[in-house]
Amino acid sequence: MNRKPIIIAATVVAVHALLSALKPGGVYAYIAPSALWALVAVAVLGVSGFNSPKAWYRRTITFTSAAVAVAQIFVLIDVGLFTGFSKSPLSFTPGSVAVNLVYITSNLLGLELSRAYLMRSFGTKRPLLTLGLVTLMYTFVQTSFLGLIGVLLSLDPLRTANYFGSIFLPTISESLLASYLALLGGPIASLAYRGPINAYEWFFPVLPDLTWGYKALLGVLPPMLGFVYVNQAVRLMDLRRIGIKVTNRDLAKLRRSERAERSFLIGWTAVSVFGIMMVWFSIGLLGVYPMIPLSGSMRPAMEVGDLAIIVKTSPEKVEVGDIIHFWRDDAMVIHRVHEIRTEGETLFITKGDANRAPDSDPILPSQIRGKLIYTIPKLGWASIYLKDGFSRAWTLVSKDLKLAYGSLATLASGASIYALRARGRKKRHWRRVGW
Repeated sequence: MNRKPIIIAATVVAVHALLSALKPGGVYAYIAPSALWALVAVAVLGVSGFNSPKAWYRRTITFTSAAVAVAQIFVLIDVGLFTGFSKSPLSFTPGSVAVNLVYITSNLLGLELSRAYLMRSFGTKRPLLTLGLVTLMYTFVQTSFLGLIGVLLSLDPLRTANYFGSIFLPTISESLLASYLALLGGPIASLAYRGPINAYEWFFPVLPDLTWGYKALLGVLPPMLGFVYVNQAVRLMDLRRIGIKVTNRDLAKLRRSERAERSFLIGWTAVSVFGIMMVWFSIGLLGVYPMIPLSGSMRPAMEVGDLAIIVKTSPEKVEVGDIIHFWRDDAMVIHRVHEIRTEGETLFITKGDANRAPDSDPILPSQIRGKLIYTIPKLGWASIYLKDGFSRAWTLVSKDLKLAYGSLATLASGASIYALRARGRKKRHWRRVGW
């Protein structure tokens, strides 16, 4: 078994872990990543051969990759014409541009050369499995697994929505397309896609002023549509050239798998859009959002763990008897309107159904977020248990970074051993049946 791809994968993960642990500041925030990713690029060329990028190069795939990148940039600019543009936060002095150029170039070379090497090493035999694993690996390398857990445990819906919409979903979509391009056309193809997009983000003085919702949609849909477009452009000859064994006997299977793959892509796009809509729903961008009562102050109307559906409403439409959701003392509360006073300014006196007396502090119209329209019993307990479990695990590992990285290393090692053994068993099985 060739251990070189495993060593390269481990090196990529180690570089990411090292940079995450050290968090270099100042000028070292540019020097350290640039040097480490440049070393990764040199290591990949050393084990694969300095002529490998040229040998893997496919002109049609590369030009298609560049076309998808340009189309994605034009979509961003078109949307910016409606949402407006803002000045880039980066400096554009000659020295800053040179530093950023070295930083981005080394990062792209290290990531895309290693990505292509892994896809070419494993993808010709198990393309879909390799595509999924490499996509996830490079998504977390470009973001942070521990950062994702921290966001999930923050219990801050705005922070969670911003992370998933602005960072995680666009990154995993871009990583999926880049990994597929690396399999078909090597690092030059994936660089032809990711290079222009990074150049636009780092070297243009003005950028579209997008909310996280637009970032989510524009970060997911163009790469997914690009995936479909690239997949339609791939011919049987292209698959054979890169080493994926497809015989005439397998053509029927290939066509069925292509239909299944198109269905998968449509399903992935639908799931991505659905996920974005769910995040929008969770923070109220659709005008309706959920919340979970964590106390019994509204019994028997609502129990702890019920899922309350709240609709945004103006204070003028709130009446006595309505159950409203409002801010009080930096916390969100859901109580019933007991009385409305209009002495000088409108004040809302609230009371929990299970409480004997009304709340001591009146509520101003600006504090009201919405009112209850529906309650689903017990559905919120799943979220409570999940957050509690994550919180306990996070508290355990966050006290000791060595324990955290040791746990991740153990899990990664166990998964790698299991995958290698499963691969060996499948090879022995196919030898027995004569494939």
